[in-house]
Amino acid sequence: MIICTTLLLFAQSESAQSLEEQMAAAVTLGQQTEAGIAAGEITGFNAIDAWTDVAYAWQDISILDGAPASVWVNWSEALLNGGDTDNAISTADDGLEKFATNAALLEQSGRLLLAESRSVASMGNEEKAAELTLAAVAAFTAASENAPETASPLLRLGEAAWTAFVNGGGADAEEKADAIAWWVKAAEVDAAGVSSGTVYAWLGPDSIEVLDVLAEAQPEDVFIYWYRGMAYHDKGAEFWSDIRDDFNKVIKLNPDFTSSASFYLGNGAYLRGIMQSKSNDDVKAKAAYRFSGKNYAFYLKDFGSEYTQMCTQNNSLLATCEKMYFVASFADYEYAIIILEWATSNAPDHLVLEQDAWNNLAFLYRETGEAEKSLAAYQQALSIQPDDPQIMNDLAVIYHYYLKTEDEIALELYRNAIIRAEEILNAENSAGDDLSLVKIALRDARNNLSKLSKGNRRNG
Repeated sequence: MIICTTLLLFAQSESAQSLEEQMAAAVTLGQQTEAGIAAGEITGFNAIDAWTDVAYAWQDISILDGAPASVWVNWSEALLNGGDTDNAISTADDGLEKFATNAALLEQSGRLLLAESRSVASMGNEEKAAELTLAAVAAFTAASENAPETASPLLRLGEAAWTAFVNGGGADAEEKADAIAWWVKAAEVDAAGVSSGTVYAWLGPDSIEVLDVLAEAQPEDVFIYWYRGMAYHDKGAEFWSDIRDDFNKVIKLNPDFTSSASFYLGNGAYLRGIMQSKSNDDVKAKAAYRFSGKNYAFYLKDFGSEYTQMCTQNNSLLATCEKMYFVASFADYEYAIIILEWATSNAPDHLVLEQDAWNNLAFLYRETGEAEKSLAAYQQALSIQPDDPQIMNDLAVIYHYYLKTEDEIALELYRNAIIRAEEILNAENSAGDDLSLVKIALRDARNNLSKLSKGNRRNG
């Protein structure tokens, strides 16, 4: 269906009555081709043929009186999309014979030369690749000189310089600074013509200087702060205040971004906590972990399943569960519950972690008035560690004091907790172990058993 439509539009472009109509038809032809390929309706050699049809449409327009430079830009682009780089370059060169100072055509020529440079470099011809790259840079430079008010040619120069820096090993500080300078100049010349996302995609943590310029020119653009916050996050925990400020700015500008921004606030604070711990500043470390837990909870509440999928794909799910379990121990109850609910649902093969997480989650449910949930969580913890006297006691406590049901089950749990605790304490190989928790479980189970046997349900 798409192919037939494409051919019909091509025919219409030849019979159109004006240059403008033919150009509009050619543009539509290209859009239809691109959409068909994206949808998988045009594939293989049919895709090449489709782009060739688009190129023919522009070629026919090029012979008309008044055909603008954009015709050669679009013609060469269609050839490039069809895999014919050599003819694409020749077409751009033909256009430049007519429009030698047209910035868009000069920039297109530079793009094509860079594409050819990458192609010959992949075949091992580094000398020819370098020659083509220099020609591309010359074309971008000429484009910038002829359109000094536009960012696009400067961005192309920045991309070429950054590519050379990376390909050279990424160690030359001066080369790096020179490359970034092109991006900065583009932002200064035309901030609206510079995409903050593209800047970050190219420069990563080195994009901050460019994003600073964009933020000054467009202080209400939420994406600038988003990508700058990510860049600071990439640079490390020592930039925590910048991470916090930028993502808080994101939330202020667009509250719909609260959950997603909270991930970077949570992760940034977590890394900050690690840094403070290494510096033996426990007070600041705990504050950072507490802040981290709050923001991780905001994120997991809305994007928990997506985060599970992402961690599964990069084989980090178990490590992430361990991190979340750690952070939950510093978080306020409401946030810790969200974190532990996520961790317990994603660490089924880590028995120690799962037991502790279920046990802690059960406690948090109990303390926040969710007795039924607490009961289920303690039951899950006991199923993982059926000989733990402390879990036996805590599970019985829910029946005894909170639900006030199943007294026989509670009594049996208290008795089993006492028996098991005594066995552990009397074992010959227990000498020297830290048995404080076992002793507490034994004391509590004896006391609770006595109270329940007398019908006393007063906890405390």
